[in-house]
Amino acid sequence: MAELKKTKKKKRERKERRYTGEQTYGSKVAFSVGMLGGLALGAGVYSQWLADQARSSAPFLTVGGAVVLAGALVFGDLGTNPVRVGDGGVVLEKGRDLLRILWCDLESVRAEDGKLVLKSKEQTLVIPILGQPRAVARILAEGTRRVPEAMDVKRSAVSGLPEPSESDAEILTMESLQVAGRHCAASGRPIAFERDARLCPQCCQVYLRDEVPKKCLTCEAELGERAIRA
Repeated sequence: MAELKKTKKKKRERKERRYTGEQTYGSKVAFSVGMLGGLALGAGVYSQWLADQARSSAPFLTVGGAVVLAGALVFGDLGTNPVRVGDGGVVLEKGRDLLRILWCDLESVRAEDGKLVLKSKEQTLVIPILGQPRAVARILAEGTRRVPEAMDVKRSAVSGLPEPSESDAEILTMESLQVAGRHCAASGRPIAFERDARLCPQCCQVYLRDEVPKKCLTCEAELGERAIRA
């Protein structure tokens, strides 16, 4: 019986998918320019220091090639930021920073100028559709299931996206969400400690453990004992 109780109290494991992105048109242009810069730099170095007789154009090739190569590396779109999609909403990775919007916080999801724009009261995430087609397809599928009222994307703006599959990304196990400081959606009372919070498994709406309603106030999913620890 004791083992059974421990099993019941075991924290539900939450998952999210990590998409690294794909090479975009801008990436290909930057790569091509970078290659030309590298070739020019190599030719200049060879002509200036390795050839039997240095050419007058060697300094220009060396400096020009270095500048072009550096510009391609610094300013070129050599890749897109990784995106995570799963039980904890949508995350945009920017270096070591994880910019997360929980499903319950999404106010709108739109396609604008080739980008998927996700807005909440606190922040806006912008994801290039061509650079992250699989992540965008997953966001649309998950968002439609979890928070359909926030979805405002025309099909014509996202035509040609791949169908989400079970093997389209790296699967990560989520750590505890930081919800201390938020307010219970049912009572409005602040949440001082993560251990006192309970989440809706569908939209991540946050409640105090003693204030969990029978149905989520955001997505209307059945709650009660289905609410999970933060």
